[in-house]
Amino acid sequence: MKKVFLSYSHEDVKLVKQFAFQLSLRGFDIWMDEKNIAFGGTYTTAILNGIHESDYYLVFISKSSLKSNWVGAEIDFALREKIERKKLVIVPVKLDDVDMPVPLANIDYVDARFSIVTAADELAEKCGNSKEFFSSDSGTLSLTSISFEITERTAVEIGPFNEGITAADLEESRNQLLRTLRKKAHGILMNFVSVSDFDFQSDIPKFKNGLYEERVEKKSGSTSGSVCEQIQVEALVFNPDEKRVKRLLDERLGVLSVNAVIFGFSLAAKDDDHILEIGKRCLNKIQDQYIILSYDHIEGARVEISDDFYLSFMPFENVIKVKLSTKYDWQFEKKMKDFSIIEFVEKLVSDSL
Repeated sequence: MKKVFLSYSHEDVKLVKQFAFQLSLRGFDIWMDEKNIAFGGTYTTAILNGIHESDYYLVFISKSSLKSNWVGAEIDFALREKIERKKLVIVPVKLDDVDMPVPLANIDYVDARFSIVTAADELAEKCGNSKEFFSSDSGTLSLTSISFEITERTAVEIGPFNEGITAADLEESRNQLLRTLRKKAHGILMNFVSVSDFDFQSDIPKFKNGLYEERVEKKSGSTSGSVCEQIQVEALVFNPDEKRVKRLLDERLGVLSVNAVIFGFSLAAKDDDHILEIGKRCLNKIQDQYIILSYDHIEGARVEISDDFYLSFMPFENVIKVKLSTKYDWQFEKKMKDFSIIEFVEKLVSDSL
């Protein structure tokens, strides 16, 4: 598996993660600072080692990255590494309509300004890592990613009716809950990682085919004027082993406190436009059969497919994403056992071809 180091400005992290996802689908081992640098680890040393151990160095060129001292330093090191070790291949990836920095001006770049999928395909083809996902127009489904979400609120609230409870108490409650949820999310990811690929020396686990994310939000508490914090952690797995997915969904959702699952499906289609068109027709079918309760450009259209059981559907140019959740957390495990996501999406797709 070819290892790819990603150099970027953190202002571009959303686009870079999308690109990383596409490269993972094409069989690359991705090195990103936020998933490969252990908490408390030496940042500079980790960066230098990451570039040294990689086969490809991808630097994302944008208005933000051109202003980044870190990106500039990483480019300099990569160029020195290239001189000393011919093996390293440097590939600029253009995100914005800007001029290439002088050190990279004579290097062929990949243009991702218009389509991340096309850019990933181009890079994979150049690297001999292109992957045939689609062989026909039959509508055959392939599970390319799965994401497990765990969301809980702190037990501690601060407010006018919570005398003696301070912001420090809320912070302690948040940190304790974060530690618990991190362990569960990392445990989920461990089910999909080969032991030979696992870094036992790292304080924060590193996963070649997965990502961990966490979010903290202020929320209204249970009494008037009170405030608590909501913690959401997410374990995202690329190209998961479907037997392990089935076992986890069938047996362990309740134990792990999972309260939402997001599936990423690819379809047997010749090009990305066809996938998007099929996805749109699927959305039309959903529109005909259900009442759309909400919509946003990330989760898509949300409907209630049975009592307190919700499905969100969103077609993208290269993948169809389907999120399942319930009104109450305690309902989720049973609802998932009684529902076949594969049958639902397969029927939706077959009716839309």
